Amino acid sequence: MWKKILNPFHYLPLRQAWCWGIAAMILAAIFSWQVGLRATSLTQINYLGDALWAATLRQVILWLLFSVVLYVGALIFSKSKVRFVDVAAFNMFARIPFYLTLLVFAFPSIRHIVGSIMDSNLDVALQHSNILSIVGIVSMVGFVWYLYWNYKAFAEATNLKGGKGVAVFAVGYIVTYVASAYAMVLL
Repeated sequence: MWKKILNPFHYLPLRQAWCWGIAAMILAAIFSWQVGLRATSLTQINYLGDALWAATLRQVILWLLFSVVLYVGALIFSKSKVRFVDVAAFNMFARIPFYLTLLVFAFPSIRHIVGSIMDSNLDVALQHSNILSIVGIVSMVGFVWYLYWNYKAFAEATNLKGGKGVAVFAVGYIVTYVASAYAMVLL
């Protein structure tokens, strides 16, 4: 059972990866729209909010950009036949942990505390440091889970494993992170 949780991509059929990934992306876009979150890069958000179509478009652009960058890296460095459909489906499914970490913003009190910090109201932050610590831990666990799953998805879809796979994935993540920040500014 732990093997399926740690690396679901070895056991996950492509069709299920697409279905779960699309459902999660739609729910994340609706949630972001309702709560007033806006994706500003691959793993960054703020409170500016978006219309539903814009929130959905942001999610699609972030997923597609990362998938394309990983696919190109795999084409260059993998000796196996790499299909874009595999990389894209597994990458979409691997975003689920990131979407789950967004649920912490469902609580109005947390949105208020984090929003106060963004507005440079540090008195509120000091009063609620315990809550901020919990939010930070949840965010960090979600981020590590997201990166781990994304690497496992990439490795399974491209057959790039070990040091070479980690290096290609890390460079792909950094390139996508920077490019996504610029892409989100244009949207």
